Amino acid sequence: MPETWSTWTVAAVVAGVFLYGFSKTGIPGAGSVASPLLALAIGPTTASGFVMPLLLVGDLFALARYRQHADWRLILRLVPGVLAGIALTAVLFRVLDVHTLARLVGVLLLASAGLEVWRRRRPRPRPDGEGRHRVAAGFFGVLAGMTTMAANSGGAPMQLYLLNMRVSMLSFMGTFAWFFFLINAIKVPIVVGLGFLDLGTLRADLLFLPAVVAGALVGYATFSRIDERVFTNAALVLSALAAAWLVVHG
Repeated sequence: MPETWSTWTVAAVVAGVFLYGFSKTGIPGAGSVASPLLALAIGPTTASGFVMPLLLVGDLFALARYRQHADWRLILRLVPGVLAGIALTAVLFRVLDVHTLARLVGVLLLASAGLEVWRRRRPRPRPDGEGRHRVAAGFFGVLAGMTTMAANSGGAPMQLYLLNMRVSMLSFMGTFAWFFFLINAIKVPIVVGLGFLDLGTLRADLLFLPAVVAGALVGYATFSRIDERVFTNAALVLSALAAAWLVVHG
């Protein structure tokens, strides 16, 4: 963690943590804005350990409200692709640096977001069978695994996957909540083993805990009032912004 905390650093971290809490219970894409904000404020490596306990707190708030609405079939379909994406990234790290790999994933995500916008603007009958679902789950699962490894953020691929599946808002939130609770729980021993999460980090987390709680509570209120079209458009726009960030900054 930073040895000294400037006013700007504290403000940026509070804003980022608040957005993480809000993204868990309100509009998931808001977390895509929080990731680069925290990376700029305290560095990407420090941020990856610092946010983990706070993300789990946000996940618990999300599960408290939306857990019964999850579509487990969609989650289970993602698992093979996520594991493949993590393994592929580990291999690609031997020939590509992390920034190049993140930019590659960003290009694929940006193209996927553009394709989803095109599909929604030009509605037409499309195949809706098991084969198409498995292809989409494989593609976005691989991207989620790669993004989690290369850029510590799998939110954008998951959002695009759920939008592609045309799930309801409640199913979107429940599925998103369970998927990332499980992913974040699995990542805890990894970040501890890498030395990114220690007692000093946990003490800093306690100071910023009210921000993630406040964000989650505001998210509850926002979700109960938001129109489905606004929710969908916000998820698309924020996914595209997250992809563009990866393309530009890696």
